[in-house]
Amino acid sequence: MANLNEDKFSTKLKRKLNAFFLAPIRLRLGHGELGKYLSKSRKVTGFLTEKESVFLANSVIQMHSNLTVVEVGSFLGQSSIVFAGALKVKGSGKLHCIDPFDGSGDSFSMPFYQRISKRKKITLREWFDRNVSSASVDEWIEVHQGTAETVGVSWRDSIDILFLDGDQSPQGARKAYETFLPYLKVGSLIILHNSIEREYDEMHDGHYRLVAESIKSPDYGCIYVADSTTFARKLI
Repeated sequence: MANLNEDKFSTKLKRKLNAFFLAPIRLRLGHGELGKYLSKSRKVTGFLTEKESVFLANSVIQMHSNLTVVEVGSFLGQSSIVFAGALKVKGSGKLHCIDPFDGSGDSFSMPFYQRISKRKKITLREWFDRNVSSASVDEWIEVHQGTAETVGVSWRDSIDILFLDGDQSPQGARKAYETFLPYLKVGSLIILHNSIEREYDEMHDGHYRLVAESIKSPDYGCIYVADSTTFARKLI
């Protein structure tokens, strides 16, 4: 038991050293000003790999100015800091963060959210706000507290980048996609986390199903993958 506890402590220590010391140096050397926000993002509890974060940031950098970015599923702000930081580097645009901030979602994810939420004696929304403020990107973010469905009822703006990382049940993922699909511009980018072919819990494979069923020619092209995240360009 002692060895097992020592191994867990060693693993946690290595992760913290990487997030707080090694990653910031590497990311700033490799990505300049953008690396500052990538490194701040790595300090936030979340589920993105470093490679996925870099691809998200570059998706903003490589598009035109004054982007409207919509993120469904913000949790504590890991991906929000990446997107908003990239917008800040570009000097224009707005990130719209959609999340109920109550630890809800698909049945597979909820226990993870709830365990994480117990680490601090504040709400998930307060924790999110502190994280984005600490990264100095809060002015580039507009928060919509609610689900994709409830927020989508009054949505009217065209979307340049849509990132789906909320409820990943088949029903929840499909509903979020169909809610915002009418607002995706031709040439816009849709990004789906946890969407590659692998084994999933039956209530956590919604994004994988979406990609298999809907993210394909002729509606979409330029499809590529970073770790578990799928990127696609809307063509029609």
